[in-house]
Amino acid sequence: MMSEYRTVVQIPVASVKISYNSPLLFMGSCFSENIGERFVERHFNTTLNPFGILYNPASVKQGLELLMNKRMFDESMLFEHRGLWSSFFHHSQFSSGNRQGVLKNINEHILEGSERLANADYLFITFGTSWVYEQKEDRMVVANCHKLPSARFNRYRLSVDDIVDGYTQLVLQLTEFNPKLKIIFTVSPVRHWKDGAHGNQLSKSVLFLAIDNLVGRFGNVHYFPAYELVIDDLRDYRFYNEDMLHPSKQAVGYIWRKMKETFFDDSAIDFVRRVEKVLGAVGHRPFNPEMEEYRKFAKAEIIKLKKMIKDFPDVNLEENLMFLNGIISD
Repeated sequence: MMSEYRTVVQIPVASVKISYNSPLLFMGSCFSENIGERFVERHFNTTLNPFGILYNPASVKQGLELLMNKRMFDESMLFEHRGLWSSFFHHSQFSSGNRQGVLKNINEHILEGSERLANADYLFITFGTSWVYEQKEDRMVVANCHKLPSARFNRYRLSVDDIVDGYTQLVLQLTEFNPKLKIIFTVSPVRHWKDGAHGNQLSKSVLFLAIDNLVGRFGNVHYFPAYELVIDDLRDYRFYNEDMLHPSKQAVGYIWRKMKETFFDDSAIDFVRRVEKVLGAVGHRPFNPEMEEYRKFAKAEIIKLKKMIKDFPDVNLEENLMFLNGIISD
């Protein structure tokens, strides 16, 4: 659809609907973190990247298989480099100088992620790139090279068939593992510029073609055009961070609004409207916190919040209530 000075990406309202209490799991690139954090901040029932940021389809697939198998890690699955213990299945945010601490953190996230995957209504998967790094020694695709020498890895681009074949099997396994699961794919609008403009486009094109194939094969697989919203709809460097590669907070907010319009049912829309007011009230900081007007404001917000807790009993808003109660009790 053409508008004055703008190309608007039209997104049909989805047949699948997210409710305010729908269990959600996000897996994939840093863009999945950006969108997933919007759900977390608004108190949706969300589990976000139990392996940390994963950029390529092969690593996301490995992670989901580990969750289905509830595979606990032991010391043999870690390696040490420059004083840090790491896992080739995880992002470097899990790395630490404390080996037992790394194992504990990894296994806690696997237990949480496995339980969430088994009970989730929706699994959001964001692909960032079709390029992968494979260890030469055992030909394992790694989620992160953890600054090891590049000579230890082969780098190559997955083909459309590589992704489709792997995910056809994976979707069948996921559906058996959790029959109610709906899968929503997105492609990250973050451009991988080290491959050059043409190389980035080739990489993203592989992802688009693979996802389109999977959407056509499975009724529980869907696509959300996050990439197109940034590249074709916003299409302006003012919607990027200073590196000119990552979408700005404003751009992520625009995608979030489009996602609400596409997927949210009436309960979720009402919940977001009200919880954002709560967050605004909690975040409000007056010049003088001792002012009686601020206490009156807090008392009014407590009444609204208690009503919201009654209307949405599956959501834990007690921390916000404690904060507001603290204002009037000081």
